[in-house]
Amino acid sequence: MTEIKKLASQTAYYGISSILGRVLNFLLLPLYTSQLAAVEYGTVTYLYSFIALFNIIYTYGLETGFFRFTTKQKDASAFHSTGTAVLITSVLFSGLLIFGAPTLSNALGKGVESQFIIYLALILFIDAIVAIPFAKLRLENRPVKFALIRLSVILLTIGLNLLFLIVFPDISEGKYLNGLQEFVNTVYDPQIGIGYIFIANLMSNALYLPLLWKEFAQLRLKINWAAFKPILAYSFPVFLMGLAGMFNEQGYALIMPNIEINQDSLSGTEALGVYTGAFKLSVIMMLGIQAFRYAGEPFFFSHTDNKEAPALFARIMHYFVIFNLVVMVGVALNIDLIADVFLGRPEYKGALYVLPILLLAKLFYGIYVNLSVWFKIKDKTIFGTYFAAIGTVITIVGNLILIPMIGFMGTAFTALTCYIVMCVLCYNKGRQFFKVPYDFKPLIGYLALALVFIYVGQIIQPTNQWLNYGVSLAISGMYVLLMYFFEGKKLKYKSSDNAG
Repeated sequence: MTEIKKLASQTAYYGISSILGRVLNFLLLPLYTSQLAAVEYGTVTYLYSFIALFNIIYTYGLETGFFRFTTKQKDASAFHSTGTAVLITSVLFSGLLIFGAPTLSNALGKGVESQFIIYLALILFIDAIVAIPFAKLRLENRPVKFALIRLSVILLTIGLNLLFLIVFPDISEGKYLNGLQEFVNTVYDPQIGIGYIFIANLMSNALYLPLLWKEFAQLRLKINWAAFKPILAYSFPVFLMGLAGMFNEQGYALIMPNIEINQDSLSGTEALGVYTGAFKLSVIMMLGIQAFRYAGEPFFFSHTDNKEAPALFARIMHYFVIFNLVVMVGVALNIDLIADVFLGRPEYKGALYVLPILLLAKLFYGIYVNLSVWFKIKDKTIFGTYFAAIGTVITIVGNLILIPMIGFMGTAFTALTCYIVMCVLCYNKGRQFFKVPYDFKPLIGYLALALVFIYVGQIIQPTNQWLNYGVSLAISGMYVLLMYFFEGKKLKYKSSDNAG
């Protein structure tokens, strides 16, 4: 239990740091949905889905390879080799994107300007070259510095978005601070529009460079090929797995604008903007999952030779699922309250009915993250590639078939099916190589109970808005109390038992 507490502590730090990338999107949701039309938000989402995929391509699994071989061989050369390799390829990739920006702009369609692609190329370059220094901080168990750097960049990004999308436009139109109007008109061009979202991202990302300067200074620009080849061989399946996994998460954003959608006579890009409003609300559940992944990866690797590791991993899965069930119930039952706070325009509430399904899909994604530990610590990452590839096939086929038929519900059910299948495949195969004594029976019961609570909460809908909020919060609290009743005493007992 002491080890679980240690993991929980590190997860909390990473939840305030790397996860803030997702928090950023969530906190900016009210701004975007109040200031942007659905078609504009759809364009932003479309381009950022490419960033998500290209981030995987730029680092091609070397973060995980760096973890594995540094802990396995206790050799600093992995840092220099992986950092140098990422730097070289990032220069190449971003150079190609900048050179081909006009052609790519035409290929991606209306609303995508070549200047946007140049901004994205520079954002990707910075994201990539800081990946290995950040991985070094994680490996050295320095979550505080990690968190402070991430937090600084996140806060700057939010500030710049507010400046470019609200403050500068208002001053330019003479709404307030008229004394600054002349200056603002020299630095602000309203014709750039959503381009300022990418400019804000680029300017804030540039802050990483001085804040990580110490880690960069430790990097030697050299590649030890004898040591780097096995790292690359290990990382390549992880890269393919990550690419497929990111497509499973973001694939809807690449597909929806390019097909006819049977959804309220919306264009593909408009529908993407509306659906993204609901999808971003599911980020609430993803925050804990992403934090767990960042803290869990080095934690699991450090316990590879621990004889108690299987039992420890099983307990981690147990409490992980319980925590996320509580989050799922809380979000699903309080959709109206959350939407009123975070969705600025009524048009963005058109896809809220799919949120419970999206939350359930995220839960199974989190379960998969736990189950996937076996192929990472057993150097069988190729299986992760197989599972993710199967998930990608489901994502592509499901979205292409179901979105034209049932609209937003089609992509939500596709995501749920994808992650359930991946969980089943990963669990069944994992028992052959690293048997973990997972006890799913109580978790299935808790999940069934959660779905009953969500269903009851959907039925009980008082017409009075504030009463509706209160009833939803009360039902959520009842589920929390039940989980505490079932598991709270067990947790206290195990903690005291370990302390003794």
